[in-house]
Amino acid sequence: MHTRILLTIFPVTLFVAGYSFPLGGPPSPQTPTTTNVSIELPDGEGKEQVTSLCTTCHDLERVVNQIKSPEAWKVTVSDMLERVSPDMEKEASTIADYLSAHFGVATSDVLTRIISLLDQGDSAASNRLARENVEALREELDEILEDMDRGFDELGRQKARYDVLQDKFIQYEATWMPYEAIFQLFSRVTDHSGYLNHFQAKRLRVTGARHTTSADHFWDLQDYVRALREYDEGTKILRSAIPLAEEVGNQKLVAACLTNIGYNEIYSGNATVGLEVYTQALEIAEQRNDEIFQGMYLLNLGTFHLYTMQSQDALKYALQAAEMNAKIGRRTWEANALLNVGASYLSLQRLEEADSYLQKALLKAQEAKDRRSHGRILYNLALLNSLLDRIPEATTFMEKAVAWYVEYPIVYNEAERTVLQYQGSRYLAGAHRKLDNLEKAQYYADNASKIMGRDPQKLAAYLVDPHINFLKWKDFRKEHGFD
Repeated sequence: MHTRILLTIFPVTLFVAGYSFPLGGPPSPQTPTTTNVSIELPDGEGKEQVTSLCTTCHDLERVVNQIKSPEAWKVTVSDMLERVSPDMEKEASTIADYLSAHFGVATSDVLTRIISLLDQGDSAASNRLARENVEALREELDEILEDMDRGFDELGRQKARYDVLQDKFIQYEATWMPYEAIFQLFSRVTDHSGYLNHFQAKRLRVTGARHTTSADHFWDLQDYVRALREYDEGTKILRSAIPLAEEVGNQKLVAACLTNIGYNEIYSGNATVGLEVYTQALEIAEQRNDEIFQGMYLLNLGTFHLYTMQSQDALKYALQAAEMNAKIGRRTWEANALLNVGASYLSLQRLEEADSYLQKALLKAQEAKDRRSHGRILYNLALLNSLLDRIPEATTFMEKAVAWYVEYPIVYNEAERTVLQYQGSRYLAGAHRKLDNLEKAQYYADNASKIMGRDPQKLAAYLVDPHINFLKWKDFRKEHGFD
């Protein structure tokens, strides 16, 4: 099962003509990489393997933006190379050693000695060493804080099963959490008392994100009570991080916490609160002139307004997102923004504009090799052509959409995948009957029956799932006794 993890939110949007509600799983955080052939790796044994093997799935930018412990690099490289071939232990070892040497967690002799003294329980010696090396230690702790952000951003790029994502969290925490004792010591014995607050704010941010990951997982399992409890716990933890981040003046971290809180609120059925909080994050990004985060936040505000059927506001944010992400060169985000624009026009029944933007979105998704938005765009184009009574064209797009969801199951969560294939097959059965292609009509009717037959109760739950159809929240809460 594909599990969503909340680190940086990434939008999805599709509209089902005739059903009058948005379809699609919660936004899947996925920071796109950009092809950057100008990156020069340091010389050393393993450079050639990194260049040839690590770029089969992504570019070098993703590699150089990571900072990990040697053990974490071993796990990451082994996981990556297993997708290429099961017999690459030697290459994995060489690459892990190379990356640990050049992109590993580096500590000075002073920091290493302080860690050793703390482990030995010698607080007097560790305090004295910290006081004697305040500036050097301060600079090193600044680097650790920056490296934590890079590691967290990389974690946000992951698209994997829940168990894999939990392992990623464990790797992250194993790399960075042991440094908390150093931050406690530094804040205690120097005039830089805010360092511990800064570290703790980042730690709480990670913990809050982990609860949201768990919430998404339990929601996929249809354990709704536990999922809502996890969303609530994540929100509480993230809110506790905000005063610490504000105290040290890290508005970027404040905004990141707000977006995670907004996500939790929206997917707990509190859309009004969630949108307000998310808008606060956008305002911070605008005040900081941070175009990358503006692009991200505009994109997701467009998505969330689509989910809650506020199509005019969705269009406003989506158009701004498309412009901003084109400016900063985020092709995957731009593809999704164009999809949001097309879906907004589709919802507003402005069909010619919807067609234009969905075609642009498809070209951009192909250019960016974005499988997730590609399938959703195909589905929207099918719905659009159906509304225009262009049944042959609608049928072609829907067949491509259904086939796409079958071909790339890991990209989409189970609920979205199942609902789209079921509704798409039902549509195709009727469309082919209109086109007098009875053989294909029967094929897709049988396909819909097979999907229903696999687990009728689960499909029935998916069809009224408020994470897929936000208009179902009222009935969902009543049915499950949440009000």
